[in-house]
Amino acid sequence: MKFLFTLAGLAGLIQLVDNGAHCILVAPDAPSQTLAEAAPFPIGFAVSPASIKSNAPYRQTVIQEATSITADVAMKPSRISPQKGIYNVDVADQLIEFARSQKKRVHGHTLVWYIDTSPNWLKQIRDSTDLESTLQTYIQTVGTHFKGKVASWDVVNEAVDNNRGAIRKDSLNTVGKTLFNVGKILGDDYVARMFQYAHKADPNARLFYNDYGQETRPAKLSAIVNMANDFKRRGIPIHGLGLQMHISIDTPNEGIENAIRKSAETGLLIHISELDIAMNPGKKKDFAETPELLEKQYQKYKFVVSTYKKIVPASQQFGITLWGVDDGTSWIPGFCQCLDAALPFDANFGKKRAYQGFLDGLK
Repeated sequence: MKFLFTLAGLAGLIQLVDNGAHCILVAPDAPSQTLAEAAPFPIGFAVSPASIKSNAPYRQTVIQEATSITADVAMKPSRISPQKGIYNVDVADQLIEFARSQKKRVHGHTLVWYIDTSPNWLKQIRDSTDLESTLQTYIQTVGTHFKGKVASWDVVNEAVDNNRGAIRKDSLNTVGKTLFNVGKILGDDYVARMFQYAHKADPNARLFYNDYGQETRPAKLSAIVNMANDFKRRGIPIHGLGLQMHISIDTPNEGIENAIRKSAETGLLIHISELDIAMNPGKKKDFAETPELLEKQYQKYKFVVSTYKKIVPASQQFGITLWGVDDGTSWIPGFCQCLDAALPFDANFGKKRAYQGFLDGLK
């Protein structure tokens, strides 16, 4: 006789088999391949150079599972240039050296971003001529420094308004923090010029526009697709679109599929650039991982990966990057001020049910 028990701690099935003389406890088969081995396209993690250096399981997971890495914050303007005219690239260089030693691709993130992590000295510029010149110099300096070391860049990050489908021109964000109001100062077409500056700095780098929410905001998706097609018509050097894909177990599959399909129809490279799948979108105080939630997360990872593989032509598959390595270092609990576990690895770097979902999506 055979009994099946679901154990929440293992998020899977364990079989108790009666062979006539003894009862044998049989664990489910461990995944036979890593993500890097199983995928026909690059698999990436957003990583912290400090964690790479100090956390051995973190480092080993990146080495085994990834073929591409993105710096989570180390290559953002606030870290590269905390003061005007000062460029601090030491930490980013260390990450690139690690990537080189492990034969990993490096995706640069990001050259221009509206949010409050842009350096204060840059946010204080109000004159359009001064700001244009400053950004051009910054992109030229940074792009040239990393030329030949970085395969690609998110040139501009999150420039399109969430609801109106227009270039952001906000002065404050939703919690009242001052933003880098680049769209208002430089006008709607500043994104195109940033791509031109980046291409001049490194003609061989693949250049991406990166944003979030395309799967749930139709106006935003249309605006991004229209902008990309307009850039192609005008000869602006854009090579790809990044869909961040910070989603949850409740995000409609139809929206995910539509975002991937419409983006791929541009003919550009498509990068799922910051994937994580929250299990606690309601920010419940009593959140706990349950077999039901883990199964929903498994299904959503499987759907995202399989849809990307099915819809995006192989020649346009730039890869899928997870935004973080493990639940213990994920950005989500700090951002939402709630408990969550959005990644395929738990805080002890154990492979969750979501990991198998990723693998099954590749099949």
